Amino acid sequence: GITRKIPQESLELIAKDGLGSRCIMDGILDGPIKEPVFSAAARTLLDKLQGRWLALSVDRVGHHTVKKLFRALPDMDDRAALVEELSRGINRLSGTSMGRSVMEDCAVKEYLEGIAVWKNAVSKILRRDEWLNDITGEIQDEEGNASGKKKRKRKRRGTKASTEDGDDETGESQNKKSASSAVSSIMDVMSMPAGMEQ
Repeated sequence: GITRKIPQESLELIAKDGLGSRCIMDGILDGPIKEPVFSAAARTLLDKLQGRWLALSVDRVGHHTVKKLFRALPDMDDRAALVEELSRGINRLSGTSMGRSVMEDCAVKEYLEGIAVWKNAVSKILRRDEWLNDITGEIQDEEGNASGKKKRKRKRRGTKASTEDGDDETGESQNKKSASSAVSSIMDVMSMPAGMEQ
């Protein structure tokens, strides 16, 4: 795929660029991660940007790619490889809000406490993400991939109100009529000669 053809330096620049990150990185990492094409692309990103994850984690835009890649990686060993690299720069991560966000979402401190503690923390994080997706209304297909569709809210119909003539009208059309009559009154006042105002 595209991740194999682009060199490491360019991938890093794309991850740090707002538009490039949204168009390319999010296209890969927000895709159906259980499909082989997307999981292979995520794994290729992990390998190609090895040694650059710490720099991306403290970048204003790049930290989003790190967090999304962590969630998109299908294998716990791949996640561990990413977090292992991040744990070597924990002081640098602690120095910025973006780095602290990555530390929290990837459970970097827990990794330093031990692999069992880290796996437990990661499973909690992933369960929380699934729960939030359920709450926000993302529909999952049969393979568990988010389809990006959300439940629609129904539009409320205007309430019926009766006018002076006895006709029933919706509240929306009544509001339009009162607004246009207010505008007409203002225009009438503005068009009066200066001496005629009372």
